Amino acid sequence: MSLTELMVAAMLLAGTATSGLHIWGQASLVAHVGWYKEEQLESVELQLLASQRWLSAVGHGFELLTGNGSCRFDLAAVSRSADMALPLPEGLQRHWQAYGAGLWLEIEAHPTKGAPVEPLRRRQLLTPAGTGWCRPRLTAQS
Repeated sequence: MSLTELMVAAMLLAGTATSGLHIWGQASLVAHVGWYKEEQLESVELQLLASQRWLSAVGHGFELLTGNGSCRFDLAAVSRSADMALPLPEGLQRHWQAYGAGLWLEIEAHPTKGAPVEPLRRRQLLTPAGTGWCRPRLTAQS
């Protein structure tokens, strides 16, 4: 093998090795981002489910409904009670927004600084009727 052939073979080997390392690095980064997004999604979904179950099971006293006897959630009362009953882990934020008779619950996951992912936001509409707060009043007729 001549010196020229040896140099060409060495350059091809170096180029192939560099490309292989670059591909492995990219695959590792993509796997890390996917894992981090999955962690974010799991924590957000867990908080949505916990909030829904809490609202369904909190007891049907009327302190979370508006005072006029209607079947509507009181935004301030629900927000305050949820913050006390369901503290959020670091990196998550909860927002409530009134919508008709129900409330939009929005959970946001904010990544730490320097993380390779964007914030994740999920919303769910919770209504008094959907969580079992408003039941028709049936009376027995004789």
